[in-house]
Amino acid sequence: MNKANEAAIKKVRDWLDTEGKSIQDLAEEVGISKSLMGHILTGKRQFLPNRMAQVAKVMGITVEELLAEDRSEKPYVLSLRGKADSRAAKRQLENMLFAIEECLRIEEINRATGEKPYE
Repeated sequence: MNKANEAAIKKVRDWLDTEGKSIQDLAEEVGISKSLMGHILTGKRQFLPNRMAQVAKVMGITVEELLAEDRSEKPYVLSLRGKADSRAAKRQLENMLFAIEECLRIEEINRATGEKPYE
């Protein structure tokens, strides 16, 4: 399965959860069987372009939005040389990760409120 299909399936599943809908509900709105929709959402059947268009319409988004990779969910990766096997090193790494997460939260708040940091 390609990344676009994976992204689309994840978005559909997230949408179902958010909306409190079942696979059966979506299948009925699209006009296909529950089992076919289930197979599409598990990757057992191909998510064909015409089905994507139908699902996107039900979700109230475009096919492009459905296929777009969600960049916000990519995890940050920290690579180290050597080992961090002492308690002090582990504590320092935890502190650094906390500081990074806090900076990201502050940036998100600034974007939401329209504030420009460091000006």
